[in-house]
Amino acid sequence: MVSITFDQKEDLQFVYELLIKGRDVQQKVSVNEAELTLSVQVEPYNAKLCYHISQCIVRCVSTIYEKQWMKQILTTKYYYQDKDEIGEITAIAKSIGEGNIDELPGAVRYTNRVDLLHRSTFSCIEQGGTILFDSYLRFRTGPYRALLTELIGEAIDEYKLEQEYQNFIEALRLLLKSREALQEKVVLVFDGSYRLYDLSGHKFNGIHEPLDNIPNGLSLEEIDSEILLPLLILAPKEIYLYTEDSEEGLAQTIRNVFEERLCVFPLSRVKNFFSGNH
Repeated sequence: MVSITFDQKEDLQFVYELLIKGRDVQQKVSVNEAELTLSVQVEPYNAKLCYHISQCIVRCVSTIYEKQWMKQILTTKYYYQDKDEIGEITAIAKSIGEGNIDELPGAVRYTNRVDLLHRSTFSCIEQGGTILFDSYLRFRTGPYRALLTELIGEAIDEYKLEQEYQNFIEALRLLLKSREALQEKVVLVFDGSYRLYDLSGHKFNGIHEPLDNIPNGLSLEEIDSEILLPLLILAPKEIYLYTEDSEEGLAQTIRNVFEERLCVFPLSRVKNFFSGNH
């Protein structure tokens, strides 16, 4: 027999509803709502049922408590108070934790955090007897919460980088807005490397002209000198980008800066441009 006593009714209901989804488990589960106790009849060495119980508890922790703990870490360890900032950072942390930021070194260990918690929880359930859920949260989730703290640290770094990038984009937009177009339209081709052409098919090489009205905080050294800086100098009204990878880093930056001025076409159609059908 495994009995779990909860402090919060919503935790009891959450775990109970997950448990009884298994038809072979329903008859083994009983609930005492007055005492907030959930009991499961577990035969000796029934690892499968112990595993199912621990899964339900882990789901409760990751669904209800993980976000709470992330906010607590942000407010008590890093002293964030702004709700919007906290929301953005926790969203980034969740994205990292789900493995959606591939370029982050070592991120895989955050995606395995639930496995870490599951092993600790399974060990607790396997021992049987009475479990106080509050004590379980306090003493069995330590390594999991330590990993959450590291995850939040990574998310803060990503958040700051994103803020710097957005400030950079805004400065480039201001710079572009202050310039007159030296070209009506230009063609940009990306097939592993970038090349910039005028509408006659002549490649732009070594465009170096002084830029005025550079916004405060923006350094020309920060701007890609091969493609992005020439585009800002030319300030074309339209850019035709031929590529199969519109999500490539520089392509995204160009889209963010030039916005509606950018038109994207499949790389396969670039031959139409060079054949004069444009």
